[in-house]
Amino acid sequence: MKTHTADSSSGEVTPWREGPTAFVDHLRRELTVDGVVLGVIDPRKPQTDALLAVQGAKGAEVSGWCAKGHKSDPTLREAKRKGVSVGKTTKSKAGPALPASRHAAVFMLPAVHGQSRSWYLAVSRKTRSFTDTEISRIDLALRLVQAQFDHTGEPDLGRVLLGDDNRLIHADPRAEASFLKSPKIFSDLTDQVQPVAAQRWDDLGDQETHEMTLKLGGKASWIRLHSGRAGRGIDRRYLYIELRPSAKDDLPAVGLVDDDRTAVAMGYLSDNLVDTPGLTELSEVVETSPFHFHRLFSRHAQISPKHFLLRTQLQHAKWLLRASREQIGQVAILTGFASHGHFTATFHRMVGVSPSQYREKY
Repeated sequence: MKTHTADSSSGEVTPWREGPTAFVDHLRRELTVDGVVLGVIDPRKPQTDALLAVQGAKGAEVSGWCAKGHKSDPTLREAKRKGVSVGKTTKSKAGPALPASRHAAVFMLPAVHGQSRSWYLAVSRKTRSFTDTEISRIDLALRLVQAQFDHTGEPDLGRVLLGDDNRLIHADPRAEASFLKSPKIFSDLTDQVQPVAAQRWDDLGDQETHEMTLKLGGKASWIRLHSGRAGRGIDRRYLYIELRPSAKDDLPAVGLVDDDRTAVAMGYLSDNLVDTPGLTELSEVVETSPFHFHRLFSRHAQISPKHFLLRTQLQHAKWLLRASREQIGQVAILTGFASHGHFTATFHRMVGVSPSQYREKY
């Protein structure tokens, strides 16, 4: 199940976030390529869940290169040393997504100063070598991906990539600094996010985006969690996370709860805020009576189902008002309000200012 909510921030949509082939399609608008691999890797020990997009290689070949093949791959060593390696591939000089007897270009760009992980982009094709102009375009494409990730358009937004074992793959500079200043923020994140997601969504699939509010380092944070896999046959997935501070009138921070039905209902409400599910629908989802469900939910979620939904809608509305240029009437539609007038009146009553006044503050 994919969330029904808007999935953009400040007008930016990172191509690899749209699916494993989206970045490849984006790159192919600029030049002809057959094989592509994009990721943020530690060249000493690359792992498949650190890859964001793979096309043109079998999953087993990619896994083999990550496990052992990288140790004898001269393209990787040259790209690490020079930033780029260009030439004809051979069986001993291939790398992931670069089959033998192809023309190839491999790029590496340090992800964090003083640390080993790097943004990695490798491309290949059968027909002809890459021109200097094409090499410049590929290099620019990688730099733009890094810039999109590291330079957020929102003042309080943090972006994080986690492996499926919860290790840090990459974080934007603001998030990295917050983790260094307060390691508990990162430990709370990794301790909670996967268990809470597993309780609310029992089958977390690829290319899904879900949301939760958790307490990190003693403060409530709104978390948008996206699970992805680089391509077909890739054995491990990455977790892309956006962190935003929660205001007092946003959802309360709730992690694991003692009642699984409440957890499932919280996930359902977050995913379906545009459709504004009512008490009867929610109770049917968790197979209990409306009266019993309302009592359970209110106790475990610290808020009634109706107000959980309303605060979720307003949280999204505030985000869209801060980070997008959507007209206020469109914000109302995207967040499940019946009309522009209903949205404006509810927003003013709950937040204390009108939507337009709120937008002017940001």
